[in-house]
Amino acid sequence: MKVRKYSKHVSGEDNLTVVLHDIYKALRGRISYGGNTQNGLQTDNIDGAYGTTSNSGAANTEFIVTHNLNRVPVGFHVIRQNGAGSFYDSGTTWTATQIFLKCSAANLSATFFIF
Repeated sequence: MKVRKYSKHVSGEDNLTVVLHDIYKALRGRISYGGNTQNGLQTDNIDGAYGTTSNSGAANTEFIVTHNLNRVPVGFHVIRQNGAGSFYDSGTTWTATQIFLKCSAANLSATFFIF
């Protein structure tokens, strides 16, 4: 699919709407986080890695999530968790292989997408 260029001949908002709609159509269905395979969670065509914790430990204490990005990540999404609680950055500097998080609740397991 080819995205139309912004046209100076079509007025304002209509032109922007057409261009944004083309971008949306180009991206829809073409970006994937990946999924479960026989070898576990696998990323697809997005730059990131999955990480898990089977037990976050005591509430508001640091735990480590290992990833295979080979670069320092900029963030994470919680993909799945087994109870109520918020996961957040512990304040320890992240590395090319680990992120350091805390959870507001005790003993949760979770899957993260680290990017």
